[in-house]
Amino acid sequence: MGPEPSACATGSADMDATPTISPRATTRLTPLRILGGVALVLLALCVAAYAYLYVTRGRFLKGPFVRVATEMSGRAVTIDGDFQLYLDPHIRFVAEGLRVANPGWAHDPALVTTRHIDLSMNFWSALFGNRAIRSVIIDGGAFGLERDKRGRNSWSFDSTAPLDIPPIDVATVTGTGVHYRDDLRRIDVKLRLGDIAATDKRIERPLTFTGSGTAMGAPFKVTGALTTPQTTITGGRTGLDLHVTVADTKVDVTGTLPGATRLDGADLRLVAAGRNLQTPFALIGITVPQTRPYRISAALTKSGDEFRFTRIGGKFGDSDIAGKLTIRRPEGRLRIDGALSSKVLDILDIGPWLGYSPERLDAMGGKGAVTVVAGRPRVLPDTPLAIDGLRDYDAHLTYTAARLRTGTAVITGIDADVTLDHSLLRLAPVAFNLAGGRMVFAVLLNARVKPVVTDYDVLIGPLPLGRLLSSFDVVNSGTTATVHGRIKLRGTGDTVRKSLGTATGRVALVFPTGTLWVRNVELAKLDLQNYLFAVFGRKLKHPTEIRCGLIAFTMVNGIGTADPILFDTKRAVFRGTGQINVRDETMALSVQGDSKEFSLFSGQSPIAISGSFVAPRVNPISGKLIGRAAAAVALGVALTPVAAILAFVDLGDGKDTDCAPVLAARHG
Repeated sequence: MGPEPSACATGSADMDATPTISPRATTRLTPLRILGGVALVLLALCVAAYAYLYVTRGRFLKGPFVRVATEMSGRAVTIDGDFQLYLDPHIRFVAEGLRVANPGWAHDPALVTTRHIDLSMNFWSALFGNRAIRSVIIDGGAFGLERDKRGRNSWSFDSTAPLDIPPIDVATVTGTGVHYRDDLRRIDVKLRLGDIAATDKRIERPLTFTGSGTAMGAPFKVTGALTTPQTTITGGRTGLDLHVTVADTKVDVTGTLPGATRLDGADLRLVAAGRNLQTPFALIGITVPQTRPYRISAALTKSGDEFRFTRIGGKFGDSDIAGKLTIRRPEGRLRIDGALSSKVLDILDIGPWLGYSPERLDAMGGKGAVTVVAGRPRVLPDTPLAIDGLRDYDAHLTYTAARLRTGTAVITGIDADVTLDHSLLRLAPVAFNLAGGRMVFAVLLNARVKPVVTDYDVLIGPLPLGRLLSSFDVVNSGTTATVHGRIKLRGTGDTVRKSLGTATGRVALVFPTGTLWVRNVELAKLDLQNYLFAVFGRKLKHPTEIRCGLIAFTMVNGIGTADPILFDTKRAVFRGTGQINVRDETMALSVQGDSKEFSLFSGQSPIAISGSFVAPRVNPISGKLIGRAAAAVALGVALTPVAAILAFVDLGDGKDTDCAPVLAARHG
């Protein structure tokens, strides 16, 4: 047997046989143990934190919450009573006496104050940016929402974001009101919300609200309801029933909204009725001319910054109206675009646009346009136009009307294009058909300067004179002549009376060749002999040639001087002198015929045209005619009765007028 190993040898062998761990095993086990340990620690901390939050309801976070909220919002946040912020497992926020201040420029000191608020949000949804609210309870709430003239708002911390309320699943609201003020649109409204009680995500009653306020300085009252409360609280399409009363105007809005506080994509029907269309437009900061009583409906929706009124229909006064309008605010400035039309436009409904009282027109018809001042009748309106309101918005509108109801002349085919650009109002063109001819207006009202400056440019004709006169019941006009013309004036002032009463420019009417009844010529030149010859020869209605005619006035500061009045026919030349005064609406004109044919008995004296624009007077008895009669009496007494005729003898030495420059004027 061999020798046994010694102890030393054995110990040495044991020492050399130390066990080893493979590198792969070390790599697998150590990180897993570390990660597992960290995860366990974190889980323990989360459980502990959750348990601590749940047990304490997070009341210890009140101070840090108020401090952080104040710093992040840049405005004071305070909580006077109890505070809770914990997970159950959703985020739960409870506060007594919560107050969030408004920015310093706002009129209401607080954006939000509540006696009690209890709010629950899904934790994971909130973690990924979804602000949907599971439930909210508000008692004794007050909300002060405001926008200033610079466009800043109080509800977003960057002062620019639109008002956007997140979807709410279940809500209970009691004793709560909202004050909304918009200095940009001059709106100030206070709403009282009806109490809302919801459990198990069901609300059976409509969500009502009432309130009052002012818009553009006009007081109004509002009542309404969100008629589909269940979809309202869950963020679905919401039924709306809204009624606004301001002065004698009532506006009803019904339909659906995409959400309780959202207008984009709304499907609404608006009906407005009242005595003056100015009133509802004033609520949104738009100045329009006065109107007679109206009732108008339209479909209303909103897309981006545009409010769209389509399928407009209704009446104002005795006129119908249809079309569409878009109201928007590009770059912060209000703008209206639209296309409107009427089948029949009543002339009385144009009156208020020019400054005539709609109440007088309603009560008196066309006679309501006439007023008596210092014993004299006047027809030009002196009511100030709403010039200042033109500074608040821009517009482009087109308007057409198939027929203008006047009671006399037949006017059809009305087309108007209206542009308002930073207080520069342009009506060009405004055109219509009259008596077989066409009239075209261009009016430029410059309200950028004071006093307001208005330019008028009117193209007339050619209009058949006979048809034109017959339209005004002058049945036996007896002429085939046409009339061309142009009126170019510039005046200042904020009323039609002031503008035309200060006008400077020129008025010209040109009558090219045509015919006129013999009767009218002989009467106009007071030629009794040739008139009687025409009677006995049955030639009163025989045509006599019109060679040319011109009626022109040079206007200076509202006073027009005849320059010239000339009418040349085959039988006589007529010339006129005198003035028209637009300031007081009077005239002092005289017209005298110079015969081209011999007559033993002709007045050879002027016919006076005087009085007011409303009530002109024609007087053939002039001083010259009286003098001629006196001379006839003297000759009859001194010589023989036959000699008296000499005072009325007309040798017929009237000369033809050079018509070339007159006829050329029609092209001017």
